Amino acid sequence: MFLFDTLHMAATAMSSNQLGMQVVGQNLTNANTPGYVRESMNLQTSTSRRIGNGITIGTGVQVTGITQVIDKFLEERLRNSISDSTASATQEKYYSELEALLNELTEYDLSTSIEAFFNSIDNIQNHPENITYRQMATEQGVKLTQDINRIAAEITNIQRGINVAITNAATDINKLLTEINELNNGIALYEAGGANNSSDAIGLRDQRLVALTKLSEYINIKTVENPLNGSVAIYCGSDILLMDGVQNELFVRQQSGNNDTVLYTEICVKNTMTPLDVRSGNVAGLYQANKEILGNFSNELDNFAGGLINEFNKIYSSGQGLTGYTNLTSLVAFDQPNQAISSFTNLNPPISNGGFYMQIYDPKTTTTTDYYIPVQVDQAPQIDPFSLKKSPAVTGTSINDIANAINAINGISASVNTFGELEISAGNSGLEFAFATDTSGVLSAIGLNTFFTGNSANSIGINETILRDPSKFAASQNGVGHDTNNGVLLSAMSVKSVEGLGGRSVIDLYDSIVSEVMLSAGTMKSIAATDSLYQASLQAQRDSISGVNIDEETILMMTYQRTFQANSKLVATIDEMMQTLIEL
Repeated sequence: MFLFDTLHMAATAMSSNQLGMQVVGQNLTNANTPGYVRESMNLQTSTSRRIGNGITIGTGVQVTGITQVIDKFLEERLRNSISDSTASATQEKYYSELEALLNELTEYDLSTSIEAFFNSIDNIQNHPENITYRQMATEQGVKLTQDINRIAAEITNIQRGINVAITNAATDINKLLTEINELNNGIALYEAGGANNSSDAIGLRDQRLVALTKLSEYINIKTVENPLNGSVAIYCGSDILLMDGVQNELFVRQQSGNNDTVLYTEICVKNTMTPLDVRSGNVAGLYQANKEILGNFSNELDNFAGGLINEFNKIYSSGQGLTGYTNLTSLVAFDQPNQAISSFTNLNPPISNGGFYMQIYDPKTTTTTDYYIPVQVDQAPQIDPFSLKKSPAVTGTSINDIANAINAINGISASVNTFGELEISAGNSGLEFAFATDTSGVLSAIGLNTFFTGNSANSIGINETILRDPSKFAASQNGVGHDTNNGVLLSAMSVKSVEGLGGRSVIDLYDSIVSEVMLSAGTMKSIAATDSLYQASLQAQRDSISGVNIDEETILMMTYQRTFQANSKLVATIDEMMQTLIEL
C-alpha cells in the first residue's frame, strides 16, 4: 500500500513539474511580446493522510492554478502615468511646431520684418523727395503683412489638423472600447463564478491589458474589475465608458474657436450629450494645444495686428503724401448713411468728438487751404444734478453729414455711393486734396487715407491706393510734400511706447508675445521630460514584477527538469521494489 502511495505521489510530482516546464516555456516564448504578463504555476501540499496511532504522512504536491504575476495597483498607476506623459508630450510637440513657425532669432522671423518696415520709414526722412524710398516702405509693409498672414494661416492649418486628430481619436477610442467589451465577454465565459484566484483566461487578459494601455494613451481611465467574472468597468473622469457589457459610444462636435476662423472639436458622450471628462492623455494634450497654445497665440497675434493697424492708421491718416489725392473712396461701407457714425459698433477705433481738416492743394500755386470738418458723437439727454432739467439729445454726425460738409468745399465733390461708401473727388478742378489733424478718429475708422487694411492677423493688408501710387505715403504733417514730421511719428512707434498698445512699442509688444511662447515652451519641455522619466520608472517596476527575465526562467526550467528527473528515479526505484516483491 505504501509503495502505491509513493508511486502516486511521484507521478503527481512528475506531472506538476512537466506542467511547470510548459509554463516556463510559455514565458520564454513570449519574452518579447508587448504587454505579455509573466505566468506562474501555483503549487500547494496535497492533503495529508492519517495512517493510524496519530501518524499522518504527506501525499505529495498538487497544482492549484496558473496565474498572471501582476500588481494591479501598479498597472493602474502606470496607465495614469502614460496618460500624463502622452498629454505633456503632445503639448510639447505643438509648442515645438509653434517655435519653428515663429522662426525667431533668424533673418526670416517676424521681428526682422517689423524692424525692416519701420527702418524703411526712417529712410523716407533722409530722402523725402525720392519716391523710390516711399515705394520701398510700401514693399516692406507688404512683406510685413504677408508674414503676419502666413503665420496666422499656418496656425489655422495646424488647428484644423488637430481637429482631425481629435476626430480620429474618438474613432479609435470607440474601437478600443468595443474590443475590451468583447474581451470582457470572453474572460467572463472562462472565469464566471471562479473563486480560486486563478487567471483562467490568461491570453484574453493579456490582450485586454494591451488594449487598456492603448486606451490610456488617448484619455485618462480608471478600471474596476468584477471579482465574480473578471470583466472590467472603465471610467473617464466622471463618465462611465463601459460597464456590465454596456458601452457608451463617443462622438465629436464643434464649437466656435478663435475669431471664428477655426472651430474647436471636442469629444462627447452620446448617452449624456456632454463633453467627455478628459483630464490627460493625447486628447487632453490636443485640447490644450488647440485652445491654449495655438488659440491663445492666435488671439495675441490678432491683438497685435489689430493694434498695429489701428495705432499706425491713427497717425498715418492725419498725414499727407508727396502728392495729394484727386479721387478717394472709403474702405468702410454704411448700410444706413444717415445714422450717426458713432452708433456703428464695428468701427475701430471708436469715434470721439472732434474733427479733421481737409487740405485743398493747388499744384499750380503750391498753396494749401484748410477746411475743418467737425464730427459729433451721439449723446443721450443729460440731467443737470442741480436744476434736474434735462438737456436735449445730441444727434451724432453721419457719413452723409461728412459728405455734405466736404461737398461744400469749392472744387471738391463728395457723396455716399450705392454701396454706402464715401466718395471724394476733385473732378476736373486741377486741385488735389489731403487730410490733416484728425482728432475724432473718423478717418482711420472709415478707411480714408489709411495705410493698413483689415482688423486681424488673417485680414491685415496694405491699402490698394498706396500700392498703386506710393507717392501717397503720408510722411508729411503740414501739407502735401511739405515735410516728414508724420514719418517721424510713424517710425517712432517701433521703439516708443504707444498708449493703444498697452504702453509698449510695436517691437516690445511682439517680443513680449514671443517671449511668453518661448517661456511656456521651455516649461512644457521640463514637464514632459519629468512625466516621461516617471513613466519609465513605473515601467521598470512593472517589468521587474510582470516581465519575463530569461535568466530566471532558465534557472526555473532547469529546476523543474531536475525535479522531474529525481521523481523519475523514484518511480524506477519503486518499480524495482514492486518487481522484487512479486518475485518473492
